[in-house]
Amino acid sequence: MFLEKRAGSDHGLMLTAAVLLAINKYPYLLDEPGRVKGVYGTEWCGGISELRELWGLPVGCSTLEAQLMDLCDDIAYSTHDIEDGIRAGKIQMNAGFLSDERLLRNLVHEIVKDEALTGLGWETVNVPAAVKRVLMQYLEQWQQVFAESGLEESRTRREMKARWVSLFAGRVGIVDDTAKSWKKVTFVKDGAEDLELKRTMEILKKLAWVTLVKDFRVQRLQKRSEIILERLWSSFIDPEKGQWILPPDWLDSYERHRDNWPWPRFIADYLSGMTDQYAEKVYAELFASASSTKWLSIYDLD
Repeated sequence: MFLEKRAGSDHGLMLTAAVLLAINKYPYLLDEPGRVKGVYGTEWCGGISELRELWGLPVGCSTLEAQLMDLCDDIAYSTHDIEDGIRAGKIQMNAGFLSDERLLRNLVHEIVKDEALTGLGWETVNVPAAVKRVLMQYLEQWQQVFAESGLEESRTRREMKARWVSLFAGRVGIVDDTAKSWKKVTFVKDGAEDLELKRTMEILKKLAWVTLVKDFRVQRLQKRSEIILERLWSSFIDPEKGQWILPPDWLDSYERHRDNWPWPRFIADYLSGMTDQYAEKVYAELFASASSTKWLSIYDLD
């Protein structure tokens, strides 16, 4: 139910420079105006920033390892999550569902509004037509594999996933990123970036996003999580009051590192390290009625 206690150096995992740079997907200082993704100042200044300079990384560019991690995540999203959606019945493999006007409209909207998709050449294609074409081609392939699999849906799902993973993974390569004077890990065909395959992957990714993440039940759970986090944050953010409801070992850790950890950063670290079950337990202790928490014990270990 709970996370392991910090031990040893009390400074986390003590990752090597190579690993730190490889997992740094957003190589920016979060404190910069307008930044919503990046690295906290306590980790950036004298840490990630210094490592990037020592390694000669261009400003705003991720390592090849970080780019590969990001691309693999997208591949998983557009293959494994599609399989999950089909198995859950959220994605129906028939022409009526995949040509539904609301679905197509939502997919186009998600693609057009996503600023992260710039540079994929969407301005050169008819986006609604491209979306419909990819979905219909996916359906045709599904029907073919379904017949080859003896009309077994489970086998068809696995085979479709395997074929798309193989297609995507087989095209992964490195090209020159002339705009940034760096290298880019991407899909490659005939020595150049395969933008068509990248757009296809993004369409499948958005299909999983629209049908799974944007499902109203999932959105309700997300809203519930937001409420829990917001109320926990408001409970702990005042140091004078928050210190009395923190686990003693966390408070001891803060006292040892308070010169480097401002209180809000410390609370953010505490909340982000919670498992879902632990967050709900703390929330219930603070806000639930006595009758609904009778199964809880104040002596449960944190």
